[in-house]
Amino acid sequence: MTLTHDAAPPHATPPLTLPPTPRPTLPPTTVLTVLALAAGAVAAMLPGGFWPLSVREELVLRTIAVTLLAFAALRVVTALPGNENGIGRWRLGPWYLLWTALAFGLASLTWLGPQTGSATRIMPASVVTGLGVLALAVAAWTLGYVLGPPRALRDAARRGLAFALRGTGTTVRGGLLPWCFYAVGAGARVAGALLTGGFGYVGDPSALVSSANAYSQLLHLVSTFALFGIAAAAYRAFHPAIRGGRATLCALLAAEVALGALAGSKGALLLALAAVLIPYGALRGRMPLRVLLTGAILFLWIAVPFNSAYRQAVRGDTANMTVAEAAAAAPRILTETLTAKSPVEAVGESADAMLRRIREIDSIAIITQMTPETIPHRSPWEFAAAPVVGLVPRAVWPEKPIFANGYEFSQEYYGIPSTTYTSTAITGLGDLYRHGGLWTVAVGTALLGAACRLFDALIRPESDPRALCFALVFLPVVVKSEIDISLLIIGVPGGLLVAVAGARLMCRPTTAEERP
Repeated sequence: MTLTHDAAPPHATPPLTLPPTPRPTLPPTTVLTVLALAAGAVAAMLPGGFWPLSVREELVLRTIAVTLLAFAALRVVTALPGNENGIGRWRLGPWYLLWTALAFGLASLTWLGPQTGSATRIMPASVVTGLGVLALAVAAWTLGYVLGPPRALRDAARRGLAFALRGTGTTVRGGLLPWCFYAVGAGARVAGALLTGGFGYVGDPSALVSSANAYSQLLHLVSTFALFGIAAAAYRAFHPAIRGGRATLCALLAAEVALGALAGSKGALLLALAAVLIPYGALRGRMPLRVLLTGAILFLWIAVPFNSAYRQAVRGDTANMTVAEAAAAAPRILTETLTAKSPVEAVGESADAMLRRIREIDSIAIITQMTPETIPHRSPWEFAAAPVVGLVPRAVWPEKPIFANGYEFSQEYYGIPSTTYTSTAITGLGDLYRHGGLWTVAVGTALLGAACRLFDALIRPESDPRALCFALVFLPVVVKSEIDISLLIIGVPGGLLVAVAGARLMCRPTTAEERP
């Protein structure tokens, strides 16, 4: 293969620059839509103030209210300059609100059914309280996003990004690049498996919370290049000026699906899908709805049941499979999964399981239930120390703490024994509440909204393919919202480092004629 068919974006927008910010104005139709959704949210909240309602009735009404509020905020955000087609273009702000409406809002309706596992420790009244905290958070986040960061900060971020990417252009390198990127990322995963004896969900889970080494963080960052390789292949496959390239995309995507299945990770499959969809949206400005519908059905029919059965098999009550044993057992588990139930039955059960899996209100509910009455508030000053911790690599600081926050949260709030190695989502919103209550929720989500606005102003994959690396690193983490604020902040320096490295390698250097 040769390095041919270079790809330059078809748009003339300057690369990764911050355009002038006009005064936000909303069209009349948008204003009417927002007012209608907001009025519906208020109407859903009013009955509880006039006559007594059961907890189930309050839960339903508050779920409707916060979902409508999130959609009203989504309509406001997508009407801002530069956010048109924000979902198709994979803007961080619109996707954050869309996920909030689904995972924090609509998914809360699954509380109307019977609960199992750790959810039985949460009182339904606490879910109602959590939905009220969520309403405050959505309003504060939207205000922060609309106002955005100060101009001085925007200009400093623009200059810093331009400095980090100086000397590179917007022409994607040729056909060997996706393969090289993927080989580097896959090699980091293989090295990690050989050094630790674990691969994703396979291996001894106690090692994840009892010990750490200097190379794990580096290998994790380098493994991101596998996603960069898929994104580069997708950009070339969907670019109108390039012929071919889809064979490379299909090969790399198939390899990533296989590795994700072996690791026991549904998230790996979804990240691989994002690595394809983000370049597609950047170049086409829309979502491939028919392909997504087909993929969703296959995901629910095959991936979810297989993942559940595979995880049960590789982690037993008395012993855990090795990576080799898990790889040998995977084909048998897949065959048994496909033949155990009819496709319709499997899809239905998987859809219900996924709604409960992505339901994020639980963490807010359990925190409001136990904090500060049982578990005192934590100091918000912990957030100030997070950037320093994130900047110092473990190779320099061998005694650096092991951040098994979800594992510790499971014990502290759910009473799960330390011998049960599970990690419960804390969520950024829940973490803000346990660090001070409503005031930290209001201030913290407003700052997060402003940070998302800055990201969306700077990172425009439709005008610069280098932006794909930044979107792949930060968009899934921020949108999913499962990790706590401290871990989110700690991950920023490493995320920026790997995104800058990927962006500089993905595109060719500027020529003398292209330099200003």
